[in-house]
Amino acid sequence: MVLPRRVWDYIRSLLTAGEAGAEVRGWRFELVSPRYRYRPAVSEIATYCPSRRDLYLKRVEGVPAQQVEAARRGVVLHEVFLEPLRLASRGDGVDLDSLAAARRRLYRRLGVRPSRLLDRVYTMGAALALQMIIDGDTPVAVEPAIPGAAVGLTDVVKPDLLVGFIPVEITTASPNSLYGRRKQLTVAGYALALEAWMGNPIDYGVIAYLRERDGVPWLDWRVVVLTDDLRRAFLRARDEAAMIVDTRVDPGAAGEGCPDWCPYRGICSGAGGGSI
Repeated sequence: MVLPRRVWDYIRSLLTAGEAGAEVRGWRFELVSPRYRYRPAVSEIATYCPSRRDLYLKRVEGVPAQQVEAARRGVVLHEVFLEPLRLASRGDGVDLDSLAAARRRLYRRLGVRPSRLLDRVYTMGAALALQMIIDGDTPVAVEPAIPGAAVGLTDVVKPDLLVGFIPVEITTASPNSLYGRRKQLTVAGYALALEAWMGNPIDYGVIAYLRERDGVPWLDWRVVVLTDDLRRAFLRARDEAAMIVDTRVDPGAAGEGCPDWCPYRGICSGAGGGSI
């Protein structure tokens, strides 16, 4: 199984305890309909920027993001982990040889050199991919395209994984950071979009924090109970993001909460108090 047994066991314990259930569902359009014309991406709602000024700079001012090595590192690790799962989901006859060949192609495409960390992260993804093929008891979709407009999001949203009806987000963010905590909003948004599209209740999401210490990676799995409070928090954040673009009002620099790897940090911390 793609999700560890302890994750499934925890979800079952929550079901037994009656922890599931919510009133704010994706199909309840009177509750989830957008208030603004702009429909943000999930990543623009659960952004790393405390004030969401990155959204303003990108969508309103058209400022291109700067290349920051730390941010690129996170993207590379995310891609390396997901690639074996993508191959398995396409049913291309995945085996050890094909996975090794795909890894070499991926490194060339990403423009990175092989390293112990990258190889270990790829191996983690490959192990889950092979497990997904062997088990086959629970359907797994990799980056499925889900309609998002009904809940005020972009035309299509794509969770990293959909295990049964459980959206799974893979992230290199720290679970203790603002960005890491906002990943709960991410899975809540995917759940609302799924509910609007399929009409099935989605009560849980999962976040897999891809962590590393001394070159050794591991996955820190967290189950997210999709409560009404979390769903409403997502809808408020969605409307805040949309309002920034529609009203063209600069929310201002984030100040001390700005991560040091933010691609707009040089603009916000520049001369003139963060003005453009």
